[in-house]
Amino acid sequence: MHPRSPLRILLQRDALVAATVGLAVVNGLPVTPFFDSISYILYLFTRGSSFIGGDALFYATSAAIAVMTLLIGGIPAAIYERIRGSQESTPVSLGIWLVATALLALPALRSVTGL
Repeated sequence: MHPRSPLRILLQRDALVAATVGLAVVNGLPVTPFFDSISYILYLFTRGSSFIGGDALFYATSAAIAVMTLLIGGIPAAIYERIRGSQESTPVSLGIWLVATALLALPALRSVTGL
Protein backbone atom coordinates (compact mmCIF):
# COMPACT_ATOMS: atom_id res chain seq x y z
CA MET A 1 0.00 0.00 0.00
CA HIS A 2 1.35 3.41 -0.96
CA PRO A 3 2.16 5.65 2.07
CA ARG A 4 -0.28 8.37 0.94
CA SER A 5 -3.00 6.11 -0.47
CA PRO A 6 -6.60 7.06 0.34
CA LEU A 7 -7.13 3.71 2.07
CA ARG A 8 -4.18 4.25 4.43
CA ILE A 9 -5.36 7.76 5.29
CA LEU A 10 -8.88 6.46 5.93
CA LEU A 11 -7.56 3.68 8.18
CA GLN A 12 -5.45 6.15 10.16
CA ARG A 13 -8.44 8.42 10.63
CA ASP A 14 -10.66 5.52 11.67
CA ALA A 15 -8.09 4.32 14.19
CA LEU A 16 -7.89 7.77 15.79
CA VAL A 17 -11.68 8.07 15.97
CA ALA A 18 -12.01 4.54 17.39
CA ALA A 19 -9.42 5.30 20.07
CA THR A 20 -11.21 8.54 20.94
CA VAL A 21 -14.56 6.78 21.26
CA GLY A 22 -12.93 4.03 23.34
CA LEU A 23 -11.53 6.58 25.78
CA ALA A 24 -14.93 8.27 26.03
CA VAL A 25 -16.55 4.93 26.83
CA VAL A 26 -13.96 4.28 29.55
CA ASN A 27 -14.76 7.70 30.98
CA GLY A 28 -18.43 6.70 31.05
CA LEU A 29 -17.73 3.76 33.35
CA PRO A 30 -18.99 3.99 36.94
CA VAL A 31 -15.42 4.48 38.20
CA THR A 32 -15.33 8.06 36.97
CA PRO A 33 -15.57 10.65 39.75
CA PHE A 34 -18.49 12.38 38.01
CA PHE A 35 -20.71 9.31 37.75
CA ASP A 36 -22.74 9.86 40.93
CA SER A 37 -23.25 13.57 40.27
CA ILE A 38 -24.41 13.03 36.69
CA SER A 39 -26.61 10.13 37.78
CA TYR A 40 -28.30 12.31 40.38
CA ILE A 41 -28.90 15.11 37.87
CA LEU A 42 -30.38 12.65 35.38
CA TYR A 43 -32.53 11.20 38.15
CA LEU A 44 -33.90 14.66 38.93
CA PHE A 45 -34.85 15.15 35.27
CA THR A 46 -36.44 11.71 34.90
CA ARG A 47 -38.01 11.02 38.29
CA GLY A 48 -41.53 11.67 37.04
CA SER A 49 -41.14 9.33 34.08
CA SER A 50 -42.34 5.77 34.26
CA PHE A 51 -39.94 4.75 31.46
CA ILE A 52 -36.72 5.22 33.40
CA GLY A 53 -35.93 2.64 36.06
CA GLY A 54 -32.74 2.02 38.00
CA ASP A 55 -30.99 0.00 35.31
CA ALA A 56 -31.95 2.38 32.53
CA LEU A 57 -30.74 5.33 34.59
CA PHE A 58 -27.41 3.57 35.17
CA TYR A 59 -26.87 3.00 31.44
CA ALA A 60 -28.16 6.46 30.55
CA THR A 61 -25.62 7.98 32.94
CA SER A 62 -22.79 6.04 31.31
CA ALA A 63 -23.94 7.07 27.84
CA ALA A 64 -24.39 10.71 28.85
CA ILE A 65 -20.89 10.93 30.32
CA ALA A 66 -19.37 9.27 27.23
CA VAL A 67 -21.20 11.64 24.87
CA MET A 68 -20.27 14.69 26.95
CA THR A 69 -16.64 13.55 26.92
CA LEU A 70 -16.70 13.32 23.12
CA LEU A 71 -18.33 16.72 22.78
CA ILE A 72 -16.05 18.55 25.21
CA GLY A 73 -12.96 16.77 23.89
CA GLY A 74 -13.82 17.89 20.37
CA ILE A 75 -13.76 21.60 21.22
CA PRO A 76 -9.95 22.06 20.91
CA ALA A 77 -9.96 20.10 17.64
CA ALA A 78 -12.78 22.25 16.28
CA ILE A 79 -10.91 25.42 17.25
CA TYR A 80 -7.80 24.09 15.49
CA GLU A 81 -9.80 23.28 12.34
CA ARG A 82 -11.42 26.72 12.39
CA ILE A 83 -8.04 28.46 12.70
CA ARG A 84 -6.56 26.36 9.90
CA GLY A 85 -9.65 26.80 7.71
CA SER A 86 -10.06 23.05 7.18
CA GLN A 87 -13.25 21.82 5.62
CA GLU A 88 -12.83 18.30 7.01
CA SER A 89 -10.96 16.63 9.84
CA THR A 90 -7.29 15.91 9.39
CA PRO A 91 -5.17 13.40 11.30
CA VAL A 92 -3.75 16.31 13.32
CA SER A 93 -7.18 17.53 14.41
CA LEU A 94 -8.26 13.97 15.21
CA GLY A 95 -5.09 13.60 17.28
CA ILE A 96 -5.95 16.78 19.16
CA TRP A 97 -9.41 15.35 19.82
CA LEU A 98 -7.84 12.11 21.08
CA VAL A 99 -5.45 13.92 23.44
CA ALA A 100 -8.22 16.17 24.81
CA THR A 101 -10.45 13.14 25.38
CA ALA A 102 -7.59 11.30 27.08
CA LEU A 103 -7.06 14.25 29.42
CA LEU A 104 -10.77 14.25 30.29
CA ALA A 105 -10.71 10.48 30.85
CA LEU A 106 -7.53 10.54 32.93
CA PRO A 107 -9.27 10.16 36.35
CA ALA A 108 -11.27 7.19 35.07
CA LEU A 109 -8.17 5.65 33.49
CA ARG A 110 -6.35 5.93 36.79
CA SER A 111 -9.24 4.21 38.58
CA VAL A 112 -9.41 1.43 36.01
CA THR A 113 -5.67 0.77 35.92
CA GLY A 114 -5.10 1.29 39.63
CA LEU A 115 -2.26 3.78 39.11
